[in-house]
Amino acid sequence: MEFNEEKFQKAIKDANLGDSLTQYVQKISDKRVSEGIKSYEDNRNKKDLNDSEKITNLETELKEMKDSTAKNSLNNSIKASLKEAGLSEGFAKYIKIDKEEDIGTAVKDLTDNILELKQFDLDSKLKGNNPPQKGDITGPGSGMETAAREYAKKISDKK
Repeated sequence: MEFNEEKFQKAIKDANLGDSLTQYVQKISDKRVSEGIKSYEDNRNKKDLNDSEKITNLETELKEMKDSTAKNSLNNSIKASLKEAGLSEGFAKYIKIDKEEDIGTAVKDLTDNILELKQFDLDSKLKGNNPPQKGDITGPGSGMETAAREYAKKISDKK
């Protein structure tokens, strides 16, 4: 719902929000004015710099922009490689590389490590070193074991 100015003022008056609205508007205005003054002072200080200082500042800003762009590009490439390998993009935080040509090796190493962990977990379950987790199809007390016992009982009862 959109109000015209007259309806808006009436709604504020009816809700008894006049003072609160005035304080809120003043707070927002003060914040914007402060930001404007700071921006003005920053720009003025930049104008007061000599040519070598200006060049140094520009070079610093340019380097920061290049570094940020390179980092974002590398991160996007890592995520694409992870997705291509069938892994979640969330694994990107575990890949620490500096060059784009190292992405393939890093993703392969991560994939291999994950597969090794899965294999170790499966081997442990098969060896019986750790009891299967509850709800595991093959574990004791699982639905499959119960169904098998009931089936065996039915067969033995028929004989």
